[in-house]
Amino acid sequence: MTMSDVAEALKVSEKTISRMLQDGSLPGFKVANQWRFYREDFYRWVDEKRNDWGNRARAGLASMLSNEVDSVPLSRLTNEQLIITGIPAVPGESLLNILAEPLAAAGIVGDTGNLVSGLMAREEMMSTGVGGGIAIPHLRNPGDQPVERPIMVVGVCPDGADWGAFDNKPVHLFLLPLAGDEVVHLRMLAAIRRILILDGIFDAIVSAETPQDVMREIMKIEILQQNVAVNKEVK
Repeated sequence: MTMSDVAEALKVSEKTISRMLQDGSLPGFKVANQWRFYREDFYRWVDEKRNDWGNRARAGLASMLSNEVDSVPLSRLTNEQLIITGIPAVPGESLLNILAEPLAAAGIVGDTGNLVSGLMAREEMMSTGVGGGIAIPHLRNPGDQPVERPIMVVGVCPDGADWGAFDNKPVHLFLLPLAGDEVVHLRMLAAIRRILILDGIFDAIVSAETPQDVMREIMKIEILQQNVAVNKEVK
């Protein structure tokens, strides 16, 4: 299979495939500087991705439904494959398509067209730009896009996109949560808001150059939160 074959099969751009090859998350090999894929290996990889998300769904979703809001860590909602850095400042629907690409690549969402349409419908009601350079695009009805476990796409737009935020400032950080359940969705939003009010976290994520850097910053701030909680208990 060629890169275009794989991009078509996953319904993503060749740029996304290239990024997945660079970070080693997709099996492939080069022939005369051209990427090639064994069909059997590719579809085995797709099955493994599907099974991986399914196995984590049973424990992850049940855990988040039973836990208190404050115990939902942001790092459990995303991973390096769901983080996009260097997003161009393109118009709304084009940007949402970029945010949806890793969901298709991971086999989480089959038809990104329906997802993007739902997100755009929500934006037309009122911008999800919450101010301070942050937007949280989401579906008005979480059940419209069933997923096996709660997840979140993180997008960093260095130049800032015009998102109609209430403070009229460009948006640099996009957080796209998917839950498939109203209760979990609300808890995810609470977890997102909780971490974003912390000093320095916005600047640290927006200045990160790679998905690995973004993940590192999220985990760093969570460790600090845990240490503060432990110190309070000791006192």
